[in-house]
Amino acid sequence: MTPVAREGGGPGGRLAPPAGELRPLPGSPPALVDAAAVVERVAAGLEDSRTRLLRVRSVLDGQRSTAVERARERVTAAGDAARTSGGMLEAAAATLRRHAATLGDAQAAAQRALALRADALGREARWQAEADEARRSTWNIALAGGAAPGAGEAGAARSGTAWSGTAWPGAAWSGAPALPADPAHAHLRLAAAEREVAAARADVAAAEARWRAARETKDEASRQAAAALASLADVRAVRSITAAGADPAGFQASGEAARSVVALLPRATSGGDAAARRAVRDDLRHVLTAHADDPAFWAVFWDDASPAQLYEALVPRGPGAAGVPAGLGGALGGALGPALDVELARALGAGIGLWAQTASPAEQGDLGRRVVGDVAAGAGSPLTPADGAEVAVALLPASLPAAVHAGADDALDAWWSERAPLDGSFTVLAPVVVAVAAGLAAHPRLAFDRLAPADEELVGPSVARWLGSVPRAGWPDGGRAVAHAFATAVDVGAASPDRGDQARAALLVSHATEALPVGLLRTPGLADDAAGYVAVAYEPYVPVIGDVTQAQNPTSGKAGVEPVPAPGVDPDAEVAPDLGDRVPLVVQPELDAFALCDVIGATSRTPGAAAAWLGVTDRYAGWVLEQATSEGFDEDSGPRVPLVQEALSDIGAVTGGMQAQTIDTARAQVDTRETVLALAGTGVGYLRFGSRVVTEAVGLASGPALSLFDPEAPLDDARERIWSTEHGLIDRYATDLYDGVVQHDLGLGLNPDAAAERSSGLTPDGNGSTPATLFDASFDHLSDPAEDDR
Repeated sequence: MTPVAREGGGPGGRLAPPAGELRPLPGSPPALVDAAAVVERVAAGLEDSRTRLLRVRSVLDGQRSTAVERARERVTAAGDAARTSGGMLEAAAATLRRHAATLGDAQAAAQRALALRADALGREARWQAEADEARRSTWNIALAGGAAPGAGEAGAARSGTAWSGTAWPGAAWSGAPALPADPAHAHLRLAAAEREVAAARADVAAAEARWRAARETKDEASRQAAAALASLADVRAVRSITAAGADPAGFQASGEAARSVVALLPRATSGGDAAARRAVRDDLRHVLTAHADDPAFWAVFWDDASPAQLYEALVPRGPGAAGVPAGLGGALGGALGPALDVELARALGAGIGLWAQTASPAEQGDLGRRVVGDVAAGAGSPLTPADGAEVAVALLPASLPAAVHAGADDALDAWWSERAPLDGSFTVLAPVVVAVAAGLAAHPRLAFDRLAPADEELVGPSVARWLGSVPRAGWPDGGRAVAHAFATAVDVGAASPDRGDQARAALLVSHATEALPVGLLRTPGLADDAAGYVAVAYEPYVPVIGDVTQAQNPTSGKAGVEPVPAPGVDPDAEVAPDLGDRVPLVVQPELDAFALCDVIGATSRTPGAAAAWLGVTDRYAGWVLEQATSEGFDEDSGPRVPLVQEALSDIGAVTGGMQAQTIDTARAQVDTRETVLALAGTGVGYLRFGSRVVTEAVGLASGPALSLFDPEAPLDDARERIWSTEHGLIDRYATDLYDGVVQHDLGLGLNPDAAAERSSGLTPDGNGSTPATLFDASFDHLSDPAEDDR
């Protein structure tokens, strides 16, 4: 057995620490500071490079070309990379400096502890020697026959020797110290020495404890510094923190919190009883909400978690959990379901936005596909509550990058192709469709590419999916998002200088004209905003609406009535005949006049919706006046007249379509009256038919000169009101256009008679005038088409 070394000597010696344990702590704070300085210089160089890159990009911002766009993208990416790397290096330098300071403090504390220990060991050795000498003195007195301490004369008598107060000469041996005059003095010396030895040993132990505390401080600081430096290797998290302007040093705690949440996700769906799982879900909601604005947390979370795991964790499962939510809250304006509250929904949306800032487009698209695909996979299951769709909506804010919404639309398209027509999942997923549509509307080029794909064969299916379908209960947002995406896509194509893009937008509108009346516009309670978006989508194509209406009007008196065209485009369309390129037009769509009438009527049922269409016609009239008074018509004003006349025909068609619903409603009332009268004549009776229907039939009979027994009365009244509206519109548009042209010519220096003569074909002088006739023809056909015209 190996003997244990003891310090201090003697049987009471202190156990010594392991050899070599107590020594100065290793490490070099100056070396760490030097390394931090090197890293900081590199970071400063990167920041300088980024500044120069920003100057290059500012120069490129004033230029436009494909090559410049690519160069700008690369310069921006390089600048972002320099910013990220610089931020990482600055964080590393800060970590090194903090560790250098901590290491220096720990080394100094350890050195002080070693010095105190050395001093205590010296005192221990000296007092141990004193104690040994005092002990030996005590033994010599006993051997010489002296009295023990406190024995007095009795002790001396028992020993047979009288104490004289001096050393006994015969008892001395070589090397023996001289005995003190008082034998009690040796025992006092021994007690005092032993007390000092014990105090010195306590000081040694305290110094050793201080040294070990300094070593533990140094070791813990080393572990923390190593973890902080290792965390900086997570490029995604560092990028997210840098992009948010946060301190990368805080990443470690955020990452640990995210990994803890990911570990909790399975526990919310399995294991334990219902109360335990509910408690886990509550914990998840609390932690996710608390980290709403923590970029590092979400960078780690979405690297390790999937949308499916989140749906399963947040949404209770069970036969009683399924159902359609009353609303979606937030952007959809409804109440949130049990899976989400407002704060959690905001946290999820903000978190995925922070993650997306540093994800690649491929990663963004993949997550978008999973957000929709994971919820759509169970949308038809009776055990899958609609709250899963609510969570998906929270994960798809419109502000996310286009790649996320592109991936979401890919998954939506796949789901539509496989399942939507076959089960009731359309109603459950309607909120998700709305969220994706809002995302498309927020990214115009994406909306254009998805609703008006370059492949003409794909336009029809795309329109059928987006505009020709509607959930049984209607769109939860009143159709706003889908209509907005439609208008956005059309605007991108129609505003493009590329004729190919213009043709794509026109083809989209051509298909949409047939799809809208059986799809989007059947939404119960169609929002005025949605109707307004549809109206704006048709604005570039008002110049052909009058021609289309007349061409497909069997009562127009033309030799041949054109059949309703298949969806397509008319690249050669003109505002008016023989104008050529004097008034350029974007590529125009082939339109079904009667389907267009349904579109206009369905989107002008309320004053707010009708105002959008009147805004379209007002802007169109202003554009026509601008063209008619442009420099090209000042010398040769002849083509000006057909330009304005055709415009009045176009405006008449649009405003006439706005009245179609009035006629349709009146016809329905006529049919109901005729049914009531027929049933009354056959004895069916009032009570048998139902009071509500009869009340509706009596609707207009309260007006003067109208009778329940005049079935045509509702139509007569409706036509009278429309006729009054028509004449007000003629006065408004024909007069404004005529006055504008004449005023322009007067401004050129023509006298009033000459100015009036140049615009004689535009004089709004009553029902027989050409402007009134052109306006009337289109207005009448779309406001009150014959029932067999279709």
